[in-house]
Amino acid sequence: MDRRVWLIGVMLLALALRVVRLDFQPLWWDEGYSVFVATRDFFNLIERTAIDIHPPLYYMALQVWLTIFGKSDLGARWLSVLIGVATIPLIYALARQLFADGRVALIAAFLLAISPFHVYYSQEVRMYGLVTLLGLASVYFFAQLLTLPVGKPKTILVAAAYIGVTTAALYTQYYASFIVIFEILFVGVTLIRNSQFTFRNLLHWLGAWLAMGLLYLPWIVYAGPKLFAYVTAKVGIEKYPPLDPLTFLAQHFAAFATGHLTTLTWLAWTTAVILALAIVGLLANARHASAPQPLTYSARFLVSLFLIIPLALGYLVNVIYPFHPVHSERLLLLAAPAFYLLIAVGIVALCQRRIFFGIAAILIMSAINGMALADFYTVPRYPNDDYRPVLAQIAATAQPGDLYLGMYPWQMGYLETEYHGAPLTVIETPNDAWINQPAQMQRDLDAALQAHPRIWLPALQTQGRLLEDALDANLRPRLYSILDTWVGTTRLELFARAADAPQNAPALAFENNLTLNWGVSTQPVAAGQDPVWLWLDPGASVADGLVASARLLDSRGNLWMQDDREISGGMQRLGLLIPAGTPPGHYDLRLAVYRKQNYAPLKPMRNSNQNDITLANIPVTAPPQPNLAAVAHYAPINFTDGLHLLGYELAPVVRPGDPIPLTLFWQAAHTLDQNYSVTLQIQDARGNNFGTTEAQLARGIYPPTRWQPGELIRDPQTITLRGNAPDGDYTIALTLITPATNTHKTRIIGAFTAKGRPHYFGAPTPQYPSDTRIGEIARLVGYDIRADQRTIQVVLYWRALGTTPTSFTGFAHLVDANGTLRAQRDQIPGAGATPTTTWVKDEYLVDVYAIPLPLDAPPGNYRIEIGMYDAATGARLTISDANNQPLGDSSLLPIHIPVP
Repeated sequence: MDRRVWLIGVMLLALALRVVRLDFQPLWWDEGYSVFVATRDFFNLIERTAIDIHPPLYYMALQVWLTIFGKSDLGARWLSVLIGVATIPLIYALARQLFADGRVALIAAFLLAISPFHVYYSQEVRMYGLVTLLGLASVYFFAQLLTLPVGKPKTILVAAAYIGVTTAALYTQYYASFIVIFEILFVGVTLIRNSQFTFRNLLHWLGAWLAMGLLYLPWIVYAGPKLFAYVTAKVGIEKYPPLDPLTFLAQHFAAFATGHLTTLTWLAWTTAVILALAIVGLLANARHASAPQPLTYSARFLVSLFLIIPLALGYLVNVIYPFHPVHSERLLLLAAPAFYLLIAVGIVALCQRRIFFGIAAILIMSAINGMALADFYTVPRYPNDDYRPVLAQIAATAQPGDLYLGMYPWQMGYLETEYHGAPLTVIETPNDAWINQPAQMQRDLDAALQAHPRIWLPALQTQGRLLEDALDANLRPRLYSILDTWVGTTRLELFARAADAPQNAPALAFENNLTLNWGVSTQPVAAGQDPVWLWLDPGASVADGLVASARLLDSRGNLWMQDDREISGGMQRLGLLIPAGTPPGHYDLRLAVYRKQNYAPLKPMRNSNQNDITLANIPVTAPPQPNLAAVAHYAPINFTDGLHLLGYELAPVVRPGDPIPLTLFWQAAHTLDQNYSVTLQIQDARGNNFGTTEAQLARGIYPPTRWQPGELIRDPQTITLRGNAPDGDYTIALTLITPATNTHKTRIIGAFTAKGRPHYFGAPTPQYPSDTRIGEIARLVGYDIRADQRTIQVVLYWRALGTTPTSFTGFAHLVDANGTLRAQRDQIPGAGATPTTTWVKDEYLVDVYAIPLPLDAPPGNYRIEIGMYDAATGARLTISDANNQPLGDSSLLPIHIPVP
């Protein structure tokens, strides 16, 4: 078959490998910076790249690309994809020019096509793929010039192309100069060894390099001093130690061979096999291409210098200016094609000895690269720095004109490509000026607040946080905090300016002498748009670890909003945002206080029978326009005439046995005449049912016949995945039931992955054996008791009898000789880690209860009473002894605990 056909096949393979899961990996900081710089005006772009570690050409190309094809993360990556694919025929052409055996060219193209290292940077919005393409083009035209007579028209055209692509490479990455240095060295050695050191040849090459220098000189003059200052300062701040030569080479050859591994790190050891193939290629007696002197003997020498000189100079830079963050090998991606060329020569040399050896080498290379690519395609690269959830949270809440404080260029680059919410006003904060001049920061923020009453603060928490902390300290005391949440490594905050509501009387009194002065706005609020303004003031200092929990409940006691904030001294202003799609109506705003350490509630003094206090009744209305960005997974389904499911919100990974919150988002195209209901089912790949629930839409408080056309309706549902469900992927099927006709329409609406906790089936050895049955769910096989002056620790050992759909709460009560309750500890088993819904038959579970001893407990002997109850109904489970004789709804452990 014609090798050109094979080449097309290799290029299609390269395209497929670079397109697959193109949107899986999130943009990371450097990619965000690329987009940010590429979306500036020309002079700003030039100014910023002058103080960066990379020249401006790639950013200019990206700017043109984004202008033509639009700003999106996927679109930006397509430029890198096409650059990566274009490199394949170029390495083929270079190999055909250097080596007589066409198999070398085809195998080299194949190796580059499947290279995890090259695929990696063919999906990244950075310049490394472009400089590799341009560097390879430089070597290609350089090799052609070596074979052409000086002064001929074709030679002049090739020389112009050589000058052009090499200069472009220099304007793409500073390390491209290593290619020019290797070419200069090759020419010097070649001319001397072939006795062709003529003045005319010298002028030929000096003229080409002088032209490059003149074309590059303006950038050196403009950016050189800035680059030197930037690099010197950066190296001084980062303080990386220089790498030793062996470590430097090992890291780079491992990257060339297997790319950047995340989980399959052991695969890096296969570098030794791949490096051995390259050494075979270096030493093999491979035939060169038929060409005039001086190239006829030096193809492998050229390729060797192409690899060795950039690595050597890269190491020298590492010694002088040590800087080697994770994945810094990307800076020398431009030398990787030489590595693959040597491997291709080695494989062909093996084929010449025995075809089996060559085929085996190709299969081994394919297997290694395939495993490395699988690691790349399936493992998130920067899971904690994925900014997409941050931008989704902003889009779900933002309003037009909100001010966004961009503290890092990459944050604003993310906004350009990944944000799809209401238009924001973005300002780039003058970091150093604001940190060093608080008065200027105060003036600038005051001016901003006059024009923008809402301010977003995306506070990165992994670096110095000087400006982030300063901004939080400035805004929090005087503004309302609408949002304060952690998303990965970012603390996302939203502040707003609003007038304080009048103080309400009486103050809120809780046990432990906690008193809160308070005020709340009670005017109607639009769901997803207007906050409820609540302020709390405990006066002076308060005990650490107390949390105020504001909750919005409907007339049936259903929870629609919860906002938990830690209580600190002084006034706290909270903007309670009603979730988008909350049905119109009147809701109770209630406040509870609990201890952060153990979630134990502080009882209100006004009504000690409840755990919370009603603050106000809040009227909720529908906004003029629905915010569809609040739909986490937007996937519209037309279920019936006029009724659309817009999407859903669901955690991607859940635990078997845990209740799964599932929020549906509905919209009616016109007025509906029936009140539909739904059935939800969890199904595995075979359609087996692992959980079912039936419910009315919008929890029955806002039936579909009352929905307004175009209104967004939030529909919170809960479904439980059976506790014995195996780990794996599941889908949720929704069946819409039309009551008038009793017809059903089912659609798959979402998917998730189940990942359960470990289950242990080895019998424990408790201090005190037991054989007590509790309901139909477990047997108590033993317990341990440990006591000190402050706490009694009760360790219960359960053996599960089966799976239950009910989450029971366990209790351990400390009772005195008269049976009076003195202290207690109630909790979901395992302190919430092992709810009964996750129990599987015959597994053993350890359940620890730490009961604090009351200070007023009189001396004497105490007993421990245990049991379980359904928190929803308060009903306790019946307890039986070893002979299945009922003991009531609790059991006293047969042990006395002396309290001095």
